Amino acid sequence: IKTMANKPITKREELAWHFAKELHKAQIRKFSKLPYFDAHVQKVNGTLKLYTTDEVMLIVSILHDTIEDCYENKWVGYCIIRELFGKEIADIVMELTSCKDELKFKYDGNKTQYLIDKMLNMSEKALTVKLSDRFNNIADAFMAKEKFRNSYYKETKEIVDSLKDLKFNKIQQMLYNDIVAKLDNIASVFNL
Repeated sequence: IKTMANKPITKREELAWHFAKELHKAQIRKFSKLPYFDAHVQKVNGTLKLYTTDEVMLIVSILHDTIEDCYENKWVGYCIIRELFGKEIADIVMELTSCKDELKFKYDGNKTQYLIDKMLNMSEKALTVKLSDRFNNIADAFMAKEKFRNSYYKETKEIVDSLKDLKFNKIQQMLYNDIVAKLDNIASVFNL
């Protein structure tokens, strides 16, 4: 499996790449058995680069899983990111970070409803990065085991249906359409 040809386009983005790659270095992407940074993180960034050169969003896309996956205490991760990349980027990365306690206690473990509510209330830049993240996750579903693929397909379909009335910007609309097309493709290939 080849990884996407992609590289940082600014010095700050390059710093984010080195930072995130180091934090994710021990993690492996389940389906591909490739390093998580190569198999997922930089692909979310590369997908966004098809639509924008906005440095904040490109840096956030590289950092989007760092607080959630690499820090025991999310506030420690937030403070480090704020120190290195500024408050705006740290705030957006935090917005993209799932809260296990909120999911467990407020949503009784219903991840789909949790994600729908979260995405419906995201800032513009966070939602754009999240749509790129979701697109890459659903694209990877082709390599996943049937049970996971089917449940991820169902979850993504519910999310997409719940977001359809949002007023998307141009980039979000294109990413949303990409996700819908990928869902249709999965449905036809796997008879879902």
